[in-house]
Amino acid sequence: MAPRRHLGQVQGLLGIDPEDAGVTRCCVPTGECLRAQQQLSPNNNDPMLIALDDLRDTVRVTCNNELCSSGRYMHRECFDQWEQTVLAYLKTCGRARSWSERQRHQNLWTKKGYDLAYKACGCKCGRGHLKKDLDWMPPPPTSNIFGRVEDISEAVAGKKKKRRNRNSRPTLAISAAHAVTNESRGRAGSLSSSTGSSSPPASGSEPSISPVHAHSKKKSKVENSDKSRVGGGANGIFTRRLDFSSFNALPKNKLNSYQIKTEDEGNHGNDDTRCFILSTLASQGRSKVHCVLCEETMPVFDRYPLVDGTFFLSPRQHAKGCIEVKVEGRTQFLTAVCMACLEGVNGRAIICRFCNQRWDGSSLVLGTMYSYDIFAAMPCCTERIKCNACYKPVLHPAQRLNFFSDYSHIVPCPHCHTFDTHFVKPLAYCYARQPLRSLQMWP
Repeated sequence: MAPRRHLGQVQGLLGIDPEDAGVTRCCVPTGECLRAQQQLSPNNNDPMLIALDDLRDTVRVTCNNELCSSGRYMHRECFDQWEQTVLAYLKTCGRARSWSERQRHQNLWTKKGYDLAYKACGCKCGRGHLKKDLDWMPPPPTSNIFGRVEDISEAVAGKKKKRRNRNSRPTLAISAAHAVTNESRGRAGSLSSSTGSSSPPASGSEPSISPVHAHSKKKSKVENSDKSRVGGGANGIFTRRLDFSSFNALPKNKLNSYQIKTEDEGNHGNDDTRCFILSTLASQGRSKVHCVLCEETMPVFDRYPLVDGTFFLSPRQHAKGCIEVKVEGRTQFLTAVCMACLEGVNGRAIICRFCNQRWDGSSLVLGTMYSYDIFAAMPCCTERIKCNACYKPVLHPAQRLNFFSDYSHIVPCPHCHTFDTHFVKPLAYCYARQPLRSLQMWP
């Protein structure tokens, strides 16, 4: 009897495209596939092969070389290891050197980070660069090339069922028919995703009431999304989010857990940021907040994403609705901006009154909180870095501070020696509404 050959070897001899035969190869560009190194191969097949009918444990990437034939999928563990090498390269690039680890992880596959790191993403084809496909989600498994459906082991199935019961929450949806699932990320781009600096007060310094702990274990039927409330903690005043349909207005490439905060960072839902926001609002009896730019009312939800926009802390009270809080001994104001104003849609964009540059908040993570003033974090012109007392530049125009949060700190003016949060300006002083031809003062 002739010796048996692996499926991949037979395909190579016959010149068959692997994807035409229902399989493809792991396209990890650096080194060898981890499964090949560990000889992890089901059914004694080539360990680098990936069955196209079961892509649950894979990550899809795209190559900008249209003629690339190296493949589009990697085993998840191969992708994770390769991604770490790209992150290490990003750490040495330009402005990314001042980013925190979370910022680099958050920005890597977006234009902001990929434009810096693409040189480390060379494809096996030698003529293109790889990029993670953020729009792609693994389809459910179907019958394989032998007409058999792969079964999930009872242990894995039990684990997934247990996780669903513990974290029963809605999914990000592109449409009613196609849902994008929440992925549990080690990153959780949020408050400190924005910065490697200060974080919100821990549960010991502020009353930290978690809706998760006080919520009854018995599931209740929810009849109306606007009337469904949390039954326990934070006075039970916050809405339970039933779906993510409000985020369908975003571009599809932003419907992922890098752009929208979906998971707690603490154990058992005990997330410091979420507890801080909910307990602060509950103490004021507020279940809704107003956008500081357009004054639109936004309901606050008991789980991430907490709001259809984002919160931030500022040393300046930009509007009457901003709530005064104490953070690390400093007086700050909890402020909110809606998703439409962050994206600058429907004429809600604002521009600098001095240089006519548009303020862009589209890169900020939705549904969480930043620990600094997001309007002061990226000064666009010299007027934005002038002293609040003598109106002389506090910094050289070409100088930049190390962290976004540094622009919200109290610093001395080198000319008049006045200590103040010089970079945090009133919104009415800095910005005007679009269109450019007929500038209107804000608000």
